[in-house]
Amino acid sequence: MEEKKENILDLTVIVPMLLKRWKLYAYCIVGVIIFSLVFVFTIPRYYTCQIMLAPEATDGSGMNSILSSFGFGEAPTTNDAISPNLYPDLMNSKDFIVSMFPVEITTLDGKLTTTYYDYLLHHNKTSWYMFLIGKVQHLLKPKEERVNAPSMERKSVSPSFFLTKDQYNISNTIAGKLTYDYDRKTGVVSVEVKDFDPLVCALIADTISNKLQNFIMDYRTKKARNDLEYTQLIYTQTKAEYEESNERYVAAVDANWDLVNETAKARLEALSNDKTLKYQTFSAAAQKLEAAKAKLQEATPVTTVLQGASVPQKPAGPKRVLITLALMFMACFGCTAYIIAKNQKT
Repeated sequence: MEEKKENILDLTVIVPMLLKRWKLYAYCIVGVIIFSLVFVFTIPRYYTCQIMLAPEATDGSGMNSILSSFGFGEAPTTNDAISPNLYPDLMNSKDFIVSMFPVEITTLDGKLTTTYYDYLLHHNKTSWYMFLIGKVQHLLKPKEERVNAPSMERKSVSPSFFLTKDQYNISNTIAGKLTYDYDRKTGVVSVEVKDFDPLVCALIADTISNKLQNFIMDYRTKKARNDLEYTQLIYTQTKAEYEESNERYVAAVDANWDLVNETAKARLEALSNDKTLKYQTFSAAAQKLEAAKAKLQEATPVTTVLQGASVPQKPAGPKRVLITLALMFMACFGCTAYIIAKNQKT
């Protein structure tokens, strides 16, 4: 029992012992402050902008079924090829990211207006030591022969089919700036964008919101749009055929209005029957065209923006003061452990 009591730390002994080594604490704290000024406080501040999308409340099982299939409802299952759980993969896909390259952005100070790709390639912020590390890596890396993309004029390929090394790296950078979340209970889709410039952050968030809505609309209405295009083509053809038949009939009537022979009567009757048949076909095509338009309208998902893109006023990080305080705490803790361990050995 006496040995156990001897091992118990006595604060009345430890506190004075620690106070005697106050210089060690001072050196550690000064060292942490210098480290923070050189490394922590040189990290560029970044901003975040969040957008939130949700469907408008509508009646009708058809629309609800469409919205629920995209995760905008409470339906437990969906037959769609792309469900909300796959939206992160969609936004991280090279096709989606490469479509962000030509987006025009402007910095908050108004000094730079360029494409998003050029902004990330030549104007992206970084700390001085990361810049030096990148330069050293570039110098030490063996030179690679430039590979030109083969001609793809006659082939139907996506813009992301053949990327240069810079384009590939920028696409990974963009993917790292996007954060996606889908709430199954509320059916709300939220996307967060991170960037070093607040205006660029808001512009990209707004662009992604529009692209995501357009993608959902294009995907859900693809079949309906194809049906509408085909029906429109049939409508145009049948209309032209009916007008041509009607012109032939009118011309024949004008030319033979005073004739009473059987040949003229038979010809006029044949033209009349052909005109009637063409009119019936044209009328049916017109009805199908209106039905296709209504089907397209029904298939179009209606979404509302719960939270639109807005230029952030305060940086989201890094928390420089908190990082510095945490480093100070760790340094003081290490000093305390060192002093106690050294005192116990003696």
